[in-house]
Amino acid sequence: MTTAPMRPAPTPEQRAEVEELVCDLPGGRPGELSFDEPWEIRAFALAVAGHKAGQFPWASFQSALIESIRKWESSVDDLSDTSWSYYEHWVEALEQVLTSSGSIEGEALDNETDKVLATPPNRNHHKAHLDPVAIDPPVATGR
Repeated sequence: MTTAPMRPAPTPEQRAEVEELVCDLPGGRPGELSFDEPWEIRAFALAVAGHKAGQFPWASFQSALIESIRKWESSVDDLSDTSWSYYEHWVEALEQVLTSSGSIEGEALDNETDKVLATPPNRNHHKAHLDPVAIDPPVATGR
């Protein structure tokens, strides 16, 4: 049996960059970031990285997120409807700001989405991760 090579430990600089993306999120509150599915943390990271890379202003993303949630609220009779997913609105808002800013064309986004959805869910995973995923504030280790 072949095992996958171990990924090298992040450098202090790489760790600091990740901490900045997660802990210095515009409008974020430390200790309140949690995710129910692995794709949610990826969506979160993509939006933060896109903003940090200058692809769109954070205020534009926030407005698109509010609009996506508003549309959902007006489309359901009961706000406790099981179709609610905060991070689906997060993804919709990200798609909106990226297409509005010209970072990606709508057709290209649709094509890439179709490719991702056609990929088997566990293609690159040996075991499903069913537990919630959480991001904790960084802890100084005194290294």
